[in-house]
Amino acid sequence: MSTQQRISACVVSVDPSTADVLRHQTLVVLEANHYYFEEILEFGPEAQHALSVIYRDAFAVLDAIGWRRPEEPVTVDVPFTAGFIEQLHRRRYDLGHTNIDRVSQESWDQAVVDRDRDAAITLDRLLASV
Repeated sequence: MSTQQRISACVVSVDPSTADVLRHQTLVVLEANHYYFEEILEFGPEAQHALSVIYRDAFAVLDAIGWRRPEEPVTVDVPFTAGFIEQLHRRRYDLGHTNIDRVSQESWDQAVVDRDRDAAITLDRLLASV
């Protein structure tokens, strides 16, 4: 009996501020995919496995960087699989379009736009290194 092997991850060292952005964006990846679990029993085994991989990769990143910023922040090595890198590319795309939508509204929060802009810059830098 053969078992499908996981694709190996590349490991990238990230500084504390990058880890903070990565932590938040990883949680958004998890939240963005949660609704698939409502219908998971209707999926075939391949689709169930694909969904599980998204979550396993995200949890591996969160376990590596920590679920909250440590008292003494340090640089950490983070595993990035090809699938998780794709999820981060989607987040980067979403951040760019979300800010365009926010600025076009009559009332918008400059702090939120700035936070998302900083996150987009951080993801650009991070994705260029993987």
